[in-house]
Amino acid sequence: MKLRNFPKTILSLLLIGLLAFGLCGSVMAGSGDGSGGGSGDGSGGGSGNATETTTAPGSGDGTGGGSAEPLTIVTVSPADKATDIAVDAPIKLEFSKNVAYATVRDTNLKAVTLWAGDQPIKAEITMADDQLNPDLRNFINIVPGEPLQEGTVYTIKVDKTLSSKSGDVLTEPIALTFTTVDTMEVASQTATETASSSSGINTTWIIIGILLVVIIVIGVVVIRRKKA
Repeated sequence: MKLRNFPKTILSLLLIGLLAFGLCGSVMAGSGDGSGGGSGDGSGGGSGNATETTTAPGSGDGTGGGSAEPLTIVTVSPADKATDIAVDAPIKLEFSKNVAYATVRDTNLKAVTLWAGDQPIKAEITMADDQLNPDLRNFINIVPGEPLQEGTVYTIKVDKTLSSKSGDVLTEPIALTFTTVDTMEVASQTATETASSSSGINTTWIIIGILLVVIIVIGVVVIRRKKA
């Protein structure tokens, strides 16, 4: 091989190496798990786990009027069937009418319960005074007696005995579920993703190293042949 062809040979080998590296990078980039963002609720938000469910309220202004409409649940937090909920997340129900009025208050406090599977969970059911805090007269809060357990499915049950100031009741019992976050599972998933990412980076550098070694070996062989 003539000396003037040597630079062209090395340049060609380097070009081949760069093309091969680029191909490897494209393959690795396309091998992701597609777990990027993009989930959302269609309302402009991007959160996959909503913490509130909303339904259409009944007629009336929450003072006990609108008796032509049944009592309905308007919002619930955490949302029904929500997952990865913090164990200390507040639990709150909002209804379409006044459920904190004095004549129905005591009965309504007994109508709401919290369950884990088939076991009732000790919890304090609270309401605001509808005379002192009229803006909160449609709300019921659930405060667990003990911290919730991780990775557990909880059910909020509302009995048909729940009624409003005007005497309207639910058309049927309500059962809403949510699942608390499992920190061990999240940590395991994070570790797996980190290991996978590190493995991909290591593989890339191994390929680059092999290409460089091959180019160097070929260059040495070419030089020796030229000298021979």
